[in-house]
Parts: sequence; C-alpha cells; structure tokens
Amino acid sequence: MAGKKGQKILKKHEDSPRFAEYYKKINPKLTNEQCEEKAKWFRRSCNYQCIEYYEKNYPELSHEEHLKLRKQLQIQKKQNNPLNLEYYIKNYPELSKEEQENLWHKYTKENCYQNEEYYIKRGATKEEAKELKRKKLEIVTPKIVAKISGQNNGMSSTNRTEQQRKEASPFAKEFYIKRGLSEEDRKKFNENIAKNRSYNTQLEYYINKGMSEEEAHKALYNRQATFSLYKCIQKYGEEKGLEIFNNRQKVWNKKLQKAFKLGKYTQSPIANNLFNLIKEKLNLIDSIEEKYVFNDELHKGYLFDFCLGNKLIEFNGDYWHANPILYGPKSFIKAKNKRAEDIWEYDKIKIQTAENQGYKVLIIWEYDYNNNKEEALKKCIDFLTND
Repeated sequence: MAGKKGQKILKKHEDSPRFAEYYKKINPKLTNEQCEEKAKWFRRSCNYQCIEYYEKNYPELSHEEHLKLRKQLQIQKKQNNPLNLEYYIKNYPELSKEEQENLWHKYTKENCYQNEEYYIKRGATKEEAKELKRKKLEIVTPKIVAKISGQNNGMSSTNRTEQQRKEASPFAKEFYIKRGLSEEDRKKFNENIAKNRSYNTQLEYYINKGMSEEEAHKALYNRQATFSLYKCIQKYGEEKGLEIFNNRQKVWNKKLQKAFKLGKYTQSPIANNLFNLIKEKLNLIDSIEEKYVFNDELHKGYLFDFCLGNKLIEFNGDYWHANPILYGPKSFIKAKNKRAEDIWEYDKIKIQTAENQGYKVLIIWEYDYNNNKEEALKKCIDFLTND
C-alpha cells in the first residue's frame, strides 16, 4: 500500500483481529498463511452461520450439539425475517402452503429493486417501473460484478492456491480431509444437497408435495408446457400466435447461445436438413437447437438436437449412437472408444434425465430418415404439434 490512504487502511487492519495484518503485528514470526487462517477463524467465529461461532461460544458442547444449535438458530432467524418462507409458516399457520408462498413472493418482489413490483409499490406506473428497474440495474450490476471479480474475489486463484480452494469447498474431498472427516460425511452432504435441491422443473418437487408418481409426471408436464406453439395458437390465433412464439424462441435462443457458448449448427448436415424442413413446415423462424438439460445427481449436462416448447427431438447417427439394427451390444465404436451397449446406456440416462424434468423426447435414427424422409418428417411434425 502506498500514500496516506494506504497507510490508513493498513493501520485499520492492524487494529482489527478480522485481518491478517493484526496477527502479523502482534507476532511477526507467524507466516502470512497462518495469519490469514487466524483472521478467517475470527471472522467465522463472529458469524452464527458458521460452526466456529458455536465452538467459540459453547466449547463444552460436542460437534453434533454445535450443529444442532446452529440449525435451531438459523430456523429462528428465518422465522423472524419476512424475506423467508419460514416467517409466513410461523405467523400465518391458518393459511394453506400455497397462500403462505404467495405472501412470501409478494413481499420479496415488493422489497427488491430487481423487480418491477418494487417501483409500482412506491407509486410508479408499470411502464415507469420497467424504466426505473432498467436504470437501477445499469448502475448497480457493474458495481456488484466488480466487487466479486478477479482479485476482489476471496476464492480467486490470485488469492488462493488450488489446494486452499478445494479445502474450502464441501464438494471437494480435501475439505473433509482437512477437518478430519470421513468419506461417508462427504457422501451424506452430497445426498442431502441432491435431496433438498428440487425445483418445480423436477419430478422430486411434486413428489415432495405429496403427489403420486403419476400425478407428479402430469404436473411436471403441465409446468414444462406453459409456453408452447400449440398454446400460443390456441390463445392468440394462428397468425399472431405463430409470431409471438417465434419472437420468444428467437430471444431464448440468443440467451442460450450466450449462456452456454454453444455453436448454432453443430449437428450433422443430414440432421440440419431434417430440422430445416421442420422449421419450414411449421413456419418457425428461430427454434432452439442444442437444448441443454442438466442432471443434478450425476452433475452432468446433456445436449439435445432440437427443442420446441417441452418437446425434444434427438437425431441419432447410426455410427455415433450404434444403431441396434446395425450393431450388436459388444460392437466397438472406435471413434468413441466405447462398446455399443455403453453408448446405449448413456443415451438411456440422457433421455431419462429429460423426461424426469417434464420433457417429451422423440428419437429419429439416421437409418430411418434415409429410408423414408417423408415418414420421418411427418413423425416429427405430429410429435411437435400434438399436445
């Protein structure tokens, strides 16, 4: 640090146990890493969300009791904060779960500048709210990004070694080794994450609400089908519905390409030929190619060749996907360095992942398309247009 401002900051850090400079000043023999660790422990010991807080304030209790106390305090804090659903469950027990969730969503939207409701509550019209939100985000977003980017990010590679970053992440085995925990603890953590991380685009979300598997599949299908060509035409008429759908798909396609850095036409020429015929037949200006579906349990993403609403079409090349008509289970596909049965298993999991998230999947084989293009095209059109 240089200049008066730098000296002032250094002095401030040297006077506070929250910073490494404090420990370096009182004990110059400590290494920088040891000082950082001490400062980090102190900061965490002041935060009720961290286990160190309970280790410091309740040294007579066991680790399990510390965890129990932390959970109790976290629940209590949430029950006293209207930004959490727990607040409405505690204070409005007479309401249904759906009504409690509606109250929660209403409050959070009206008290966050990232939503139009925030500005409408404060007297703005809907149009004014859109403009105010846009202007606010233009000012705030760059500041937020700057605060957590590069050297400002405490976990950046410029501030932490790869080993330190792994030791700080409960998803890495180094985290458990450093704390003397077992591989079983790591598995339990990952299982709990997978169990609790369910969204309304996943089958588990509806099963957890008490639905049967059949009801959950139906609810999930309806959730994924909230926007489709069929529904647009039903609501707005054929001409306007088609225009609205195309505009929506065009915007979504651009966002998808940007988010996942996907190429626009990475399928084979023969697959592109089929998809172009589909778009021409349905008068689609810009459908979604390369739909990305993620499997939380396997921590793996899958790309599908063509998407329209909640309908996915996968064009399987005979060689790359080892068409069962042409290859046996033990056939070795050199380009993939896999046996046919392994490729089939991979594709099965891929399709199951999409279906579990409410999508319907149609497989078109290269062999079938080459033998009867009109029949394959008709099959695709019927699949995409029938609800």
